[in-house]
Amino acid sequence: MIGLVEFLRARLDEDGQAARAAMWDDDQSAVWTARPPQASYEQYIVADYCDDGVVVVTPENADADSVGEHIARHDPARVLAEVDAKRRILDEFVTSQNERDEEYDETFGLTDWEFEPTALPLLRLLALPYADHPDYRDEWRP
Repeated sequence: MIGLVEFLRARLDEDGQAARAAMWDDDQSAVWTARPPQASYEQYIVADYCDDGVVVVTPENADADSVGEHIARHDPARVLAEVDAKRRILDEFVTSQNERDEEYDETFGLTDWEFEPTALPLLRLLALPYADHPDYRDEWRP
């Protein structure tokens, strides 16, 4: 059974892969903006930096502006930045744990009971958005 750190790293890998898959080039298509219709025949779209339409927003039961803005705010660039920040948080915990416990084994990773008391609640909070994943364990719930 995988530990909490391994679970989080796997989910961050998935999030990063999904964000990179949504880009058609390395950088420019990572930044999306929401653009309302500019003419009566146009629809609300989410466009990338090159002004190519990434998503056409036509919700039937919601405000297209709000949905489009939400999609644009979660563009690949932002997701990749969040993945990077969360990876750094995990790395800080692992580094501090390594300094505290010389018997840490990178092969097996950290088990929940090896964390210093302040780290585990924070890592559980980082895992909470993934509570619907089949590998999420109820004992991780904060």
